[in-house]
Amino acid sequence: MKKYFYLATLLLFLGCADYIGGDINADPNSPNNVPVASQFPSIQISLADSYAGIYSRLTSMLTQQVEGVARGCTAFYQYTGLTPDRFVTLWENLYGSVLNEIQIAKSNASEQKLNHHLGALNIMEAFTLMIITDVWDDIPYSSAFQGIDNNEPTYDKQELIYQQVFDLLDDGIALLNASPGAITLGSEDVFLNGNTDLWIKTAYAIKARGLMHFDRYDEALAAAQKSFESSTENFGYQYTGEDAAFNWYRFNRDRTGDIEFNPYMRTLMQNKQDLDRLGVYDQIFDTNNTFINADHYFELISYREVQFIIAEVNVRNGNGGTGEGYTAFLNGIESSFGKLNLPETTFQSYLNNETFPQEGLLTIEEVILEKYIALFLQPEVYSDFRRTGYPALTPVSGSAIPVRFHYSANEYEYNSNTPLENEVNIFTDRVGWNQ
Repeated sequence: MKKYFYLATLLLFLGCADYIGGDINADPNSPNNVPVASQFPSIQISLADSYAGIYSRLTSMLTQQVEGVARGCTAFYQYTGLTPDRFVTLWENLYGSVLNEIQIAKSNASEQKLNHHLGALNIMEAFTLMIITDVWDDIPYSSAFQGIDNNEPTYDKQELIYQQVFDLLDDGIALLNASPGAITLGSEDVFLNGNTDLWIKTAYAIKARGLMHFDRYDEALAAAQKSFESSTENFGYQYTGEDAAFNWYRFNRDRTGDIEFNPYMRTLMQNKQDLDRLGVYDQIFDTNNTFINADHYFELISYREVQFIIAEVNVRNGNGGTGEGYTAFLNGIESSFGKLNLPETTFQSYLNNETFPQEGLLTIEEVILEKYIALFLQPEVYSDFRRTGYPALTPVSGSAIPVRFHYSANEYEYNSNTPLENEVNIFTDRVGWNQ
């Protein structure tokens, strides 16, 4: 009885996907009551804010881009604070405010034959599933989103989740290549403002990222080559300022002194004579930080990430970073300088220092280290570290760096299908693609 009272009180089935509607305007028994266009902004902002929030903070601490220096962040940084209760909010947000709302919106879009809306929703669903399974491995999906008909969904293997991801991306591309339907995707799309060409490129970028996780390098290269052609095409969210500020900015405002720039990354950039970018990153994490500002543009996936994928595949194919691969390597770095509003002269100066790797002599480590720097605060750095071993980090405490997240405490308590807490070891239980 306690279980059902708890769920009803919160209007959440914290057995994850059983969330029945965080939007008070959404009637789960009559989803067509809400126009699809009205659902888009809230879904997209919830997705961006979840990814740019605790997801980014934890992955940035685990990869030693930042360090936790006070209060709970010290425990996170030293791994002792990574307990199941710390993952409740993130799990709820990704399943409740994003995936469940996507299911309702897709039902509406399908009913109204809104192909472009449905295509974009499929791509957002694929992205969300990927970022969930990348840190939690097996997750509920096929038997989820059924409300009271199934408040304890089973867990699907990561292999099946990824197959669904790739299928959703392919379906999204096909729908976006079709006629839009009665309503055209437009300004309600706060990510790409209804630009279907960019949605298609985004799908290929996401596919390239996922294929890299499974060492499917040539397929990843083919997808990357169909993706973004410049940093103006990035897939992200533009925060609008103090009243709707960047998640990291809000954290720094409310918890000044909890997190700071990491000495490991500082030393790495100093050794590479990468002082201009370092000057932007290496600031006090407070409201005066000029990079982590209120109206920051946060990418969910970017041109510079895709360019580093192209460079890595080139090296893995034995080319040592030549031709297209080396050009992509330079593009990724140059785009990073542009992200920081640094002048072209600073990029050229960096290329000319004696530590910079030359064409034909690139290694995987050099590609990943440059990507690590270029993707500051981007969670994909955590996936790169786990799949490549770079950067070669020393654990902050103990003998190992966590390779996954714990399931939410509410999953352990309320979903009997969740792997038992004492059977999940965040230091040794790698996710499927990282075996």
